[in-house]
Amino acid sequence: MTRRAIELEGLHQTLELSKATAVRTNKNMIHLDQLDDGTWRLIWNANMIPNFTNLTALKIIRDD
Repeated sequence: MTRRAIELEGLHQTLELSKATAVRTNKNMIHLDQLDDGTWRLIWNANMIPNFTNLTALKIIRDD
């Protein structure tokens, strides 16, 4: 089984993903939802990430 999780570096937290779903919308979007079991669902626009299996990381860049 493939493990999917998002690590929040600097906060020492890991968001375990139990669902990853592409949706069709006119706008590009990425959304995280916490589910009742404590795991997370990642939702994105199908045009933005056409093949989730090719995605290896989400990186947030913060320039202050």
